[in-house]
Amino acid sequence: MTVVKVIEIVGTSKESWEDAAKNALKGAKQTLHGITGVEVIKQTATVEEGEIKEYRATVKLAFKID
Repeated sequence: MTVVKVIEIVGTSKESWEDAAKNALKGAKQTLHGITGVEVIKQTATVEEGEIKEYRATVKLAFKID
């Protein structure tokens, strides 16, 4: 039997929401193993003086439990 856990994390980027999602996965891979899926659930950004300064992607990650 396989057991999968799902967690929610936020990745950031100065370039794009896509990069923010990739950065979330990249960071998670440093401590989690067996990641089987990712779902982008929200995209937000911080704005300063009318310009986007930081993109944020909230993602759900699924990974196998040993």
